[in-house]
Amino acid sequence: MLAVGFVLLRVVYRVLFGGVGGPGPVVVELPQLRLAGPFSHVTLLGEITAVGLGNAALSALPVAAVILIFGLLNAVIDVRRFFARGAGRGPLRAISRSLVIAWGTFPALLDSVRRVRVARQLRGERGAAALLVPVFEQTIERALALAASMETRGLAAGHPLAIHPFPGDVAHPVTMTDASLTFDGPWRLEGLSIKLTPGTLTVIAGPTGSGKSSLLHSLSGLFQHFHEGSQGGRIEVAGVDRQLTPPRDTATVVGVVSQNVRLAFAAETVHDEIGFALAVRGAASALVHERVLEVAARLAIEYLLARPIEALSAGEATLVAIAAALVGRPTLLLVDEPLADLDDAARERVCGVLDGLAHGTREAPVCVVVAEHNTAEFARVADAWLDIQGSRVLVRTADDRPTTPAARPLPSGGESESVVPLRQPPLRTAIETAAGLGQPLVDIRGLSVQLGAQTVVDDVSLGIRSGEIVALRGPNGAGKSSLLQAMALPSGPGTVLIAGQDVQSLTRRTRRHLVALVPENVDDLLFSTTVREECRRADRTRRVTTPTIQVFARLLGREAGPTLAALLDRHPRDLSAGERLCLVIAIQLAVAPALLLVDEPTRGLDPQARTLVGAALTRAADSTGAVIVATHDHDFAARVATTTIRMEAARIVPVLVSH
Repeated sequence: MLAVGFVLLRVVYRVLFGGVGGPGPVVVELPQLRLAGPFSHVTLLGEITAVGLGNAALSALPVAAVILIFGLLNAVIDVRRFFARGAGRGPLRAISRSLVIAWGTFPALLDSVRRVRVARQLRGERGAAALLVPVFEQTIERALALAASMETRGLAAGHPLAIHPFPGDVAHPVTMTDASLTFDGPWRLEGLSIKLTPGTLTVIAGPTGSGKSSLLHSLSGLFQHFHEGSQGGRIEVAGVDRQLTPPRDTATVVGVVSQNVRLAFAAETVHDEIGFALAVRGAASALVHERVLEVAARLAIEYLLARPIEALSAGEATLVAIAAALVGRPTLLLVDEPLADLDDAARERVCGVLDGLAHGTREAPVCVVVAEHNTAEFARVADAWLDIQGSRVLVRTADDRPTTPAARPLPSGGESESVVPLRQPPLRTAIETAAGLGQPLVDIRGLSVQLGAQTVVDDVSLGIRSGEIVALRGPNGAGKSSLLQAMALPSGPGTVLIAGQDVQSLTRRTRRHLVALVPENVDDLLFSTTVREECRRADRTRRVTTPTIQVFARLLGREAGPTLAALLDRHPRDLSAGERLCLVIAIQLAVAPALLLVDEPTRGLDPQARTLVGAALTRAADSTGAVIVATHDHDFAARVATTTIRMEAARIVPVLVSH
């Protein structure tokens, strides 16, 4: 498809710039247009002949043939592994390393286009221009995550430490002596004097933006050598100076599990993903296979080895990422936010795996360091806690740490840390009139969704009344996200009626007045480079009087002023996770829809941010008829929702809980 597309693009290019003339009869005679000013040398269009079209297509064949050859080659062998072997040695080492990242990034580019096309429908946008900013940003994000993953796995390592058994001081995996960490800006951590030993599990805790990931990756070396942070003092990993040694040269002693594991995956199957770090360091295929089987057995995931990476659930993906980090038998394992996307069962399993790695006896004990918001799950297994408070890190043992860390005060105008009270929002007269007195606002009948051969939503029927905040709960893979998207963009069997109107029969613009969806990846709905421009874009889309900026400020609980003005001039991705979610909710509330759908709103949020988002959803319910929130967070659902509905195996479980 790419090869054919390139040929067609080449022909269109030749037709546009000067036509494709030549001997023989003229097929089409287009008027020539000469541009003015500095482009006066450029002529558009002209005559088109059959011979000219043939010559234009022939001129594209060499490049198209290269594309086709690579496609056929990739169908036979794993091209990324082929490039990876060349990245470790030889004259094409730098080029091969770039090709590994580029080859792994290309599928993400296609996935970004697909996701952003859905996001464009959710925002009611038109035209391809809306795709450019989010597709570009998501592709860069994937490329950077993949490059960081390759760095920590030893790709292109030039030091013997990354290839041979590690000769360092494995009895002391982490030693920080009066160390400090800084970026350009006000953030700083200082006075870090910490020692960690094998056979221990340490949790890094702190509010969003406090620097948990930065502290974690000061040990992997990504902070100093990849993210361009500045280190003071001394940090040693197994006796090696971290400031002088890049991550690729300590790949045999340090295993890293990134925050978004899917972005860091480099192979196509689970078996190849787990063994990738050994393969790129030149290990024999028999040794790689043997070690993959050992690690899979240790984590009890042998049944996943033949599965494609894309087919993994969130919990399975986290376990595979841990296995890939363990394949080289590291002394130090660094894990960033492993519980963010997981249901209760998956969280318990991942915590049990990390506990076993640190305290088990099957293999040499590992020094495990976890950066995590959901610290309650580790309360029983952690040996030490590194609590980030301002610019300092307080080291606590398991015995002297409070059960629930005290939250810092919220910014002026924010919600307090007290529980968000349950509420019954006022009913909107127009909606009640449209739906009919006593009738449900939302009436779903026999809704089903098919993804390939899998049924992800199976004959769901559901009624929701105006004034409800509904928590949709269930395990990973139950179909919650698919159900929300099918309600916002119905296309399969079944009927979705909102306020008495069939959603599927409406246009993209009119549909948004009935239902709006905030997807789990909220960044998909951000199309501009400043918060202010995002709000203006939403205002242009809806053409009503209440500015989106005011809706955003109300969700944050802030008044207009210098603090809000500074927020509006920032890039949306520079906002905190809670603020960014509130911005996307404000954008989707632009047309005051009757139903607001929000997918996993507390993903990756600390308690303070959860309170902010809970208050925002409570306020949002005053602007809409009903709110449905898909969430794994039991406490959040209990605090905010008026009703809980459970979903399992693509169906609604006939148990409804009213709070």
